[in-house]
Amino acid sequence: MDTDILIIGAAWFIGAFINGLTGMGGALIALPLISLFASSKDAIIVSMLSGFMVGLMSLMLYWRYINFRDVLGFWLSAVPGILLGVWTLKIVNIAWLELFLCILLVMHITVQLIQDWLGTCMAPRAVMKYVCGFGAGFFSGSLGVNGPVMAIYASLMCMEKNRARGFFTSSMMASFVSLTVLLINGLVTEHVLRTVSWVTPSAVIGFLCAWPLAKRIRQGTFHNALLILLGVAAVSLFFQLLPYFTR
Repeated sequence: MDTDILIIGAAWFIGAFINGLTGMGGALIALPLISLFASSKDAIIVSMLSGFMVGLMSLMLYWRYINFRDVLGFWLSAVPGILLGVWTLKIVNIAWLELFLCILLVMHITVQLIQDWLGTCMAPRAVMKYVCGFGAGFFSGSLGVNGPVMAIYASLMCMEKNRARGFFTSSMMASFVSLTVLLINGLVTEHVLRTVSWVTPSAVIGFLCAWPLAKRIRQGTFHNALLILLGVAAVSLFFQLLPYFTR
């Protein structure tokens, strides 16, 4: 077996384990590691396909916590964002998209820390559903990750942990659309499918290992875990981008 595939599988084991604990973040953790050993676009597509299976498993566990009325508006506004994201991936250097995501992560963490310090929570606003929905769709189509914008929305709305997990699993709708668009555009190659056939089982095992722990996490721990997760993702993206912008 190719060494790169082993490393990619290990990265997705870790990513899926984190996803199993929090309901999101698999691609955020795995993608920066994968990108060190595979071409950027192939790494994104492998993450989307492997993450799709992890998302299906999350959906089976947390579908009953989904508020379908809320998520419908969120994901309807994501559809044009997905189409724009896939188109952007074809013409824009991947580093600029990752930099944009890194900036959004830092902004989110800053806002969350301020909210925690003030002991307040942003009052729900209908417009945020549509703005964040479009943003989640854009990053789903361009980078294969919609978790950061979904986490921003969930934290601003101060969602309870299982409701947040249910909300995160609703991203399966966007993932299905993204994969369909990728197939139509011929981006799922034989090499990608061969890599996915080895990586997906590793991701499934990582998710199953996390499941017993996920049931025991308290609300405060869940909140901190999301914040740490996004912080790690921001730092990973920063160091991944540093050589590109300093050469």
